[in-house]
Amino acid sequence: MTETTSYARAQQQLRERIRGTWAQHPLYIDEIIRPGLTENQIKAIRQASQQTEDTGLTHYLAIVPGLLTMGYGDWAKFTSDFAFDMHQESGEKQTLVLFSEGETSARSFAYLVTDNGPVVPTGAPELMKSSSDDFISVELAVPYYLQVLVAAAKGTEPPQAPDFDTRDIGDRDEDYIERFGLDNSDPDTLVFGATAVAALGATLWLLHRRHRYSWRSELTTKPELVTSHKLRKAVTEAAAPIPEPDHPDDDTWALHDRGRRIQDALAALTAAHPDWAESVDFAHRNGVFVLVALDRWLRRQLRRRSSRVEDEPRFCFLFPHHRKDIEDHVLKQSGRSLTVGLCADCRQELATGHDPERLMVPKRPGSTRAVPYFQRDDAYALSGFGSFQPLDEAVLDEMSPQRSAAVGRSR
Repeated sequence: MTETTSYARAQQQLRERIRGTWAQHPLYIDEIIRPGLTENQIKAIRQASQQTEDTGLTHYLAIVPGLLTMGYGDWAKFTSDFAFDMHQESGEKQTLVLFSEGETSARSFAYLVTDNGPVVPTGAPELMKSSSDDFISVELAVPYYLQVLVAAAKGTEPPQAPDFDTRDIGDRDEDYIERFGLDNSDPDTLVFGATAVAALGATLWLLHRRHRYSWRSELTTKPELVTSHKLRKAVTEAAAPIPEPDHPDDDTWALHDRGRRIQDALAALTAAHPDWAESVDFAHRNGVFVLVALDRWLRRQLRRRSSRVEDEPRFCFLFPHHRKDIEDHVLKQSGRSLTVGLCADCRQELATGHDPERLMVPKRPGSTRAVPYFQRDDAYALSGFGSFQPLDEAVLDEMSPQRSAAVGRSR
């Protein structure tokens, strides 16, 4: 077994232990660390956790073994991914997550997590070493970091860093001082600066991650599709009569009938949403994009002269304009397992533990709140852009004039 494989397995085992405890209560103290903690330290940790819980904010706290075995950046990724997963499970607008080493607890990872992703609040990477070069003790670090997270969540001023100096009991680490070229006359400021460089690397990574997940709270604005795929022209072309099959048989006449339904669905969609090309609701132009692609495919099949049949185009459930290598994939959404079509890129994102970009639309007409399109109950969600039923059928069921008249009469 390679070192990398052993490390990955140990990392996964640690994750499972923490998650098992967090499913019951927010405080996890690793069994490897617990025997080395004093009663006062455990009491301080529990009290800090309880005080955080009393604020009404959801938090998770893990006291763990050394975090830097394989490098700062690797643990930053592990802990921030873990923090984001716990936020998703919490269902809250904000979640506080703190990982802290039991012995050298200045090496901590403190995250304020929202739907945009995890971020390191101002003040969290600042606390590193004392004047005697000892890391701050766990009973001081944990309350401080939790207070920083609470302040960030509430938008208040962060607390002052604790004043500590273990000069009388710690041995100076001259190698550390020499390695960074620090001036012994004022090691605190300089050590803080040197270690902040490492923290900056994680912060930049987290900012990139925040950008990656910004789609969660923002309406989709690209790709715009209308110009890039000449959708207005395509809608006009789709209104032309559906050609009769060159080789008529039951299958080709069935295709001809499908073509009429697609044509009717396009007419119904554009009539129900005449602003589809300018609307902030990008579900409409994605709907037009899918129907136009189906129309073009169907016309090619009716005109084909060879026996070769072109497969019906498929569209990614999460973002319909994704067309690369669509395959069935079991996707968990809102506690349910759904088999949907996903593109290669979205499957890869899921395989690596990331959340793929999704088509984000207004929760309701005129709303500024962005939700994934499949959280609504309209034709696009009901069809999954072809994952659950043909989009043309769903559009006709939801938007056709006949249905609108029936709904009006029922009222």
